[in-house]
Amino acid sequence: MYRIIKRIGTFLFFFLLCSRAFPILAAEPFVFHVLDVGQGQSVLVESEGHFMLIDGGGRGASSYVISYLKQQGVETLDCVAVSHYEEDHISGIIGALSVFPSDMFLAPPYAGSGELYQSLAVAALSNGCIVLHPDPGFEFTMGSAFVRVIGPQRTDYTSDNDFSLCIKIQYGDTRFLICGDAQHESETDLVNSAEDLSADIYVVNHHGSNTSSMDAFLEQVSPGFAIISCGRDNGYGHPSMETFQRLQNHNISMYRTDQQGSVNVYSDGTEIRFNKEPCTDWTAGDGIIAFSGVDEGYGGEGITRSSMNEQGDPADESDKSEMEQSFQYVCNTNTKKFHYPDCNSVAQMKEENRLVTNLDREELLAEGYEPCGNCNP
Repeated sequence: MYRIIKRIGTFLFFFLLCSRAFPILAAEPFVFHVLDVGQGQSVLVESEGHFMLIDGGGRGASSYVISYLKQQGVETLDCVAVSHYEEDHISGIIGALSVFPSDMFLAPPYAGSGELYQSLAVAALSNGCIVLHPDPGFEFTMGSAFVRVIGPQRTDYTSDNDFSLCIKIQYGDTRFLICGDAQHESETDLVNSAEDLSADIYVVNHHGSNTSSMDAFLEQVSPGFAIISCGRDNGYGHPSMETFQRLQNHNISMYRTDQQGSVNVYSDGTEIRFNKEPCTDWTAGDGIIAFSGVDEGYGGEGITRSSMNEQGDPADESDKSEMEQSFQYVCNTNTKKFHYPDCNSVAQMKEENRLVTNLDREELLAEGYEPCGNCNP
């Protein structure tokens, strides 16, 4: 008996000695995975061995999402949620429901249409999970994580995007917000609601579209970090320069899947860390690069590739004339009017609302801007 105890003691001694020399690093118990699904969105929430999948990307992402979940050790899903019924959010969900048993399926409060929506309904039925259309205030726990549905706040929106489920997840003192393709109308209702929107991590609404992530919304969310899920060279111009500028104005660091691939956020309940550094490429989907402090005359809210030197840096004072020529119009992001640079309205424009651009007239009209009635651009 003495020898056995002695051997155990010797083993423990060397184990502790090795542990001091080579500390064992425990992984954080909570991981927020923003998957690179191209022009779409898919987020896997992992909390102490419990899993929730929010959206699943488009048709081309289904196999990847399933493979990714398996690599993370997913066997069952506590919850599957679709923000809304657009193809770039639900196709991968259909595949996941066919592979992973789920306890609960959350869907927005409106009826979709078409074969894809029917396939989603059949997949949920075949999975056997409970199907819910949750109202704001619906809550549940996942391990030690606390999940709350905070939107949509209404059931009479004209845009399907505004019906997107808005979900806030809290793990300890760290908070995460994801709202699908919610646009300014839904954002406004959230701002005016009694919900606490504050979050450390914000998955940027609608892939960085200029119709989302308005200033009032960002002010209440007040995130330190924003993650944009979008695809390279997508046909929508996502993410938009306007969204980039609003993120910059609120001093929010940015990650983007089109440039960086999947982004993972790890939390121990107090601190968060990422699997990569923030992105420094602020090139919008339309090829325009957003910077601050470019030109005093124009407020420094935008810059184009043609106004950069060969090293890729903003042009200096000697290049100002060339820079000014590259800007066709100055936009007011508040009034949604565009002006000639020498218009009197430009001088009266608030700095935070000023946007310079080399987009042509037709492109600005397509973006929802209207010509100024004074200078008639």
